[in-house]
Amino acid sequence: MDIDKPVDKASAPRRRAQGLTREVILEACLGLAAGTEPDALSFRKIGKELGADPTALYRHFADKDELLLALADRVIARGMDGYGPGAGWEASVRELMLRIRASFLHYPQVATLAALRVTRQEGEREFIEAMLAALRQAGFGKREAALVYRACGDFVLAWTGFSAGLLLLGEKSAQDDEAWVRSYAQEPEGKYPLGTGSVEAMAAVQDEENYRFALDLLLGGIAARLVR
Repeated sequence: MDIDKPVDKASAPRRRAQGLTREVILEACLGLAAGTEPDALSFRKIGKELGADPTALYRHFADKDELLLALADRVIARGMDGYGPGAGWEASVRELMLRIRASFLHYPQVATLAALRVTRQEGEREFIEAMLAALRQAGFGKREAALVYRACGDFVLAWTGFSAGLLLLGEKSAQDDEAWVRSYAQEPEGKYPLGTGSVEAMAAVQDEENYRFALDLLLGGIAARLVR
């Protein structure tokens, strides 16, 4: 190498961009999505993480929406990795809904975006297939299994999107709970006796505990439909 020859700095991003693949981009994005930095999945930040011009991403994804849906599906697929049906339908559905939630909460930036979308890709299809298999095993017919699946799918996505939002809020979430408790102390004595007596207990409920309790209620309701 001629040490006196100036380095063409502009060529470095181009050389790195030549090594980009969908897989490399998705893995870099998941690394960014695991944090709580605002707007971590902007093309500018993704490009910086990859050491490439952000426009290079468009060679592999038509737009940011396509990239985000691919990320969401990758997170679902990771949640499904290693899954096997449980001893009965309820154990299977519970396991699936805990797996997908846990996977998304590793990547809160993706979870907040995925709550309103369907990916239409392999990971999502595996999850749907496993859920429907468990519900058909329970004894639901085609139509009712579809209804129950939608209730379960929307439940886990909506709740997990909410939980991811709390993670991204960080300390502000705990501060909100503290302010909630204090607000009752400022009310005239006896104005809200039930709320005043319960607010500390309500604020102390942790998000994961709350999710699992609500999941128990949901599964109990589903089971009740089987014995009508």
